[in-house]
Amino acid sequence: MAEAVLSFFIQKLGEQLVHEVELLSGVHDDVVWMRNELQTMRAFLEDADPRKEREQLVEAWITQVRYSVFNAEDAVDEFMIRMESQRRLRNGHMGCFVFHACFIKQLIFRHRFSTQIQKIRKEVKEMQERSERFGFHSAFQEGRSAIATDDGHRDPGVAAPWVEEADIVGLKNDAMKLEQLLLKKEETQQRTVISIVGMGGSGKTTLAKKVYKTAKTSFDCHAWIYVSQSFQKKEILKRMLEGFYESRREAVPNHTETMDEEKLAEMINNYLQGKRYALFLDDIWDTSVWEAVKYALPHEGGSKIIFTTRSENTARPVHEKWHIHKMKPLSHELAWELFVKRAFMNEDTQGTCPPHLVEVGNAMVKRCKGLPLAIVVIGGLMSKESTDLAKWNDVLENLDWELKDNVDLARLNRALLTSYNYLPFHLKYCFLYCGLFPEDHKIKRKKLIRMWVAEGFIEEHPRKTPEEVSSNYFAQLIDRNLLQPVIEETTGELIACQMHDLMHDIAIHMFKKEQFAEILTNRRNNFGEVQRRLAIQNTAIDIPGSMPELNPRSLLLFNDQEFPSSSFCRMFSKFKLLRVLDLEGTKIKILPNEVGSLMHLRYLSLRRTQIEELPVSLQRLHNLQTLDVRDSHLKGLPTGIEMLTKLRHLNLKKYCDRELYKMPKQTASLSNLQTLSGSSVDGGFSKELGYLTQLKKLDIGEVKGKHCKELCDSISQLKWLRSLKIVALSIDEEINLQELSQPPQYLEKLFLICVMKEFPQWIGSQNCLRYIVLENSQFVKDPLTTLGQLPNLVYLFLFKVYVGKRICCTSDGFPKLRTMFIRNMEEWEEWSRIEEGTMKSLQYLVIDSCPKLKMLPDGFQHLAAIKQLYLEGMSEEFMKRVRRGGDDHFKVRHIPHINKVGNDGDGKYISESLCDGEKN
Repeated sequence: MAEAVLSFFIQKLGEQLVHEVELLSGVHDDVVWMRNELQTMRAFLEDADPRKEREQLVEAWITQVRYSVFNAEDAVDEFMIRMESQRRLRNGHMGCFVFHACFIKQLIFRHRFSTQIQKIRKEVKEMQERSERFGFHSAFQEGRSAIATDDGHRDPGVAAPWVEEADIVGLKNDAMKLEQLLLKKEETQQRTVISIVGMGGSGKTTLAKKVYKTAKTSFDCHAWIYVSQSFQKKEILKRMLEGFYESRREAVPNHTETMDEEKLAEMINNYLQGKRYALFLDDIWDTSVWEAVKYALPHEGGSKIIFTTRSENTARPVHEKWHIHKMKPLSHELAWELFVKRAFMNEDTQGTCPPHLVEVGNAMVKRCKGLPLAIVVIGGLMSKESTDLAKWNDVLENLDWELKDNVDLARLNRALLTSYNYLPFHLKYCFLYCGLFPEDHKIKRKKLIRMWVAEGFIEEHPRKTPEEVSSNYFAQLIDRNLLQPVIEETTGELIACQMHDLMHDIAIHMFKKEQFAEILTNRRNNFGEVQRRLAIQNTAIDIPGSMPELNPRSLLLFNDQEFPSSSFCRMFSKFKLLRVLDLEGTKIKILPNEVGSLMHLRYLSLRRTQIEELPVSLQRLHNLQTLDVRDSHLKGLPTGIEMLTKLRHLNLKKYCDRELYKMPKQTASLSNLQTLSGSSVDGGFSKELGYLTQLKKLDIGEVKGKHCKELCDSISQLKWLRSLKIVALSIDEEINLQELSQPPQYLEKLFLICVMKEFPQWIGSQNCLRYIVLENSQFVKDPLTTLGQLPNLVYLFLFKVYVGKRICCTSDGFPKLRTMFIRNMEEWEEWSRIEEGTMKSLQYLVIDSCPKLKMLPDGFQHLAAIKQLYLEGMSEEFMKRVRRGGDDHFKVRHIPHINKVGNDGDGKYISESLCDGEKN
């Protein structure tokens, strides 16, 4: 992790040398020296990091490097604050005396900084000398060899290949499905890869073992290979060869130890010719394993290769036929069954839980969140305890500490830590950052990736924005099952993530070890050692008065109590190096003027706060990248907002779309904006908008028809736009968007809340469109004939958009549509026949307040994928046909959930189920 600390700091120094030339005037050479010298340290750290768990000397050296980097980072950031302050004074109105005073202060600051650099020079030199004196240079390579050979043994934290039958609880159905896949005779004789994917401890190996045990005899030969993280190709091939021979009770050829990789691969390939084989590769971490062995395996013959892996990317080998089986957490009932089998298999309890332990036992099981390994290990721990209720409660209260200190739980801890330890350096910080959020918190994807960017965790890419790289990091952590995805059901879009409770514990465990962060809770109200990040997760109404000099880069508050502004004044005076300040949901009414002193601030969220006014000092935050004031009480933007030229994301929208903010006249100066939401439109803004060429999301309102020409011209300049929302000034305001002659070609989301007489034909050419919302239009021609041709459309919402009587879905139309809402189409009478193959992916359909529609279309029964149908405000004639016994019921009887939603006359909504087999 120290290598990650160093890498981020080196990258930051490089950026500062390019963009902050004036502030670094006079110390430029010192900063260049620091960057170059620390770059040489990075190679040592990369080799040293794997050894730190086993060698105290190496760990102590790494800790010293980390502290030196922290000191250097603080020195540079403090110096830049001082110089920025002096620059503001110099650029203001001042007399000769003040000017000379400022000049003298600058000299003093530079001298202090140079003194600090000299001290850091001495520390770096001592660290290099110490590494040579203790032989780190030669030992590094020895350490790598030791790891490569030692890792050939199974990590104690990974489930062993032969586990007890009790561990199979909850996996029988999974085993049956996999056995069917494994034994299935494919139409082609091409080999098939079957991947079992899940987080550490989810039961992948246990399931694979069960399948291997029952299905292996159906193959001509078989082999089970455990793959270490630092695998050696020759060793893998050698074990494959031995496994295949032994499965047929044949003698393994002599001299395999002396064979090279090519000879081993050739021998395996020759031996497997004409045989149907099964190869189990257990615990694969990346695709390099498969790339190393696939050429030894014949391609024909209908053979099967089974992976167990924590990475979904690894589970999909290119140019191969593959299937994926994702591990799911056990239900609470199955988890409890497994726990009881583990905890109470002794003479006294005889496999049943004593009544007085049921409640505390259930609480332990809930803590495991359906993770089989956690249940097995914690159940095993409790099997060695007495049935004393006080003892069980004590274990439950201290379970997070038990994970670290109890020998019986080391296996679980190692399984989870292995996933973390194997992360690339640039992902470790990103993972740990998620631990700052409370347990079970849904962490929004866009928010998280912008925080990572603000912190400086993101490596530079020549062709991608930091947000795009950060989004890829997010996907990698999901792919590795370190974060759990939160999917928007109606769109299938990845919108957030959560941490499994036990992975959250791992992150917290690493906080102290890596000096990464500190969390203040109700149970702990004192700060520890110097920390780089703080999260306050309690209900206190004040910040501790005896706050040390922590110099944090991030401060996240999760608190629903009112905070006095005095607390923030004290924080801002101590936390001047902040890069991220997240006050979302905090009951703060005034943002102190001192916020303007946070020169390094990149991310500021005031979302859902009670702040009504922003201080003018905000204009001094020249490095601010994200400003989020959505759903706050803010009445308007402060003077000088246009001076924040590094702003990339400006989120302004309130609860009501009609309450928008007026942008300043110099909006063109915000040329780095990627996100702009919640702004109103006037003639000046509609013209300046075209200068914001980096925009990817634009959400504007109060649009007038007379501004359409300028607005369309400006939007035509926004070639990177992905999301566009236009809301008219009123429901009667007619907007003409036909003049958008060059719509952004990468547009994915489109929201048009306005009166349009004519359907914009350019929409039909937007092949990237996935999400469309149309409201208040008055189209005479059926829009579905055009919309159905969009190849990637997933979500469609139509509200008062069509005044015609008949709609038509063309054959094979809407190939990817997942969700469709049709609401308040008051003149709609007929839906033409749906041909088989049309809307083949549709899962959710809502038809609401379409009183003249008489019946569902013929062919509606062809919508085989549909899961939910909601009907509201429909005529009684329509509902009679749909209900059981009605003429149209055969069209919907295959749908699992059909609901009619209505009003009981007293303002309360009631729901009536129309599904077969369910009661009304």
